[in-house]
Amino acid sequence: MPRWSIEELKKAAEVIHSIERRRVARRQRRCAPLIDLSLRAALPLLNGLGGGTRAVLVRQFLRALALDEHTHVNWRLEHKLVQALVLNASLPGVVPVTRGFRSALAHQSPAEFQHFLASEFPGGFVVKAALGDSSGEGKTQLTIDDVLRDPSQHQPPPAQLTGEQVIVQEKIPIAQEYRVHSLEDTVIEDLTFRRYAGGSIPGERDEPNAIVQRMLDGLPDAIAGGSLLAWDVARKPSGDYALIEVNFSGFHPVFKRGFHCSGYYHDYNWGACDTARLLNHVMRSDGVDIVVHADAPERPEENRFYRDVAAWQRRHIELDREDHGTAA
Repeated sequence: MPRWSIEELKKAAEVIHSIERRRVARRQRRCAPLIDLSLRAALPLLNGLGGGTRAVLVRQFLRALALDEHTHVNWRLEHKLVQALVLNASLPGVVPVTRGFRSALAHQSPAEFQHFLASEFPGGFVVKAALGDSSGEGKTQLTIDDVLRDPSQHQPPPAQLTGEQVIVQEKIPIAQEYRVHSLEDTVIEDLTFRRYAGGSIPGERDEPNAIVQRMLDGLPDAIAGGSLLAWDVARKPSGDYALIEVNFSGFHPVFKRGFHCSGYYHDYNWGACDTARLLNHVMRSDGVDIVVHADAPERPEENRFYRDVAAWQRRHIELDREDHGTAA
């Protein structure tokens, strides 16, 4: 069986203790009856985005909900080694065993390292950058040979977990992988998709949503509260589920420094549709009105996105009424 590093568990204990000490509400109650999302008002938020500019709408929305985009910065939960160690403390047995590459290599000769990893991870392993996105996609996957050719990976183990640039992670047998989205203490029921396939999967969502909701319920208040998360979970051939990683929306201080959120929210093809689902989720669950205004034509790409989100909001509401047989 793969084993966690005792030294790395000790280093993570301080972060875990800091998270457990922080007292926050798992859910911010919405007070305002109307949330007005005007692109013109959001223009200053274009500065400091870590990805595409269409993500500005989610950034503006989180601020309107009084959610702090810096909530998780000090804990560095966007770092895949830190995240795996922290989540394993709350969700033991769900997170694949994860090791820092330099720490794992420290007492091995490079020639014997692959044999060592094969013995440590008998079911297989994957190598990933500790910071980054799309780590499961072929074009961004690393190999052991790639990493061993990098002289920096032959340095002594870093003093801090965040000093690891590469991780080795237990390989999970995958029958299907899903991206599930949550806002604070609740899974957003219609924002779950097959990770590497298109299309809507309304009936198929129930199981991964329920699995992630149970995981979410097990997280400390300080992680769940104020969060907008994107969960990558795998259904194994056995029918069990494993948590591959969680993508934290908010300010990321190192990789593509700036505000980040799930790429599903600013995807060129379906970002407007998915962002509208997020907004309508809060409208349903909190009883507030959310109005999106495309009022900055001098920013044509973002203006079009705001317009499309508003149109999708209406379309989703119409479809929901049709499904439930209610009148407009």
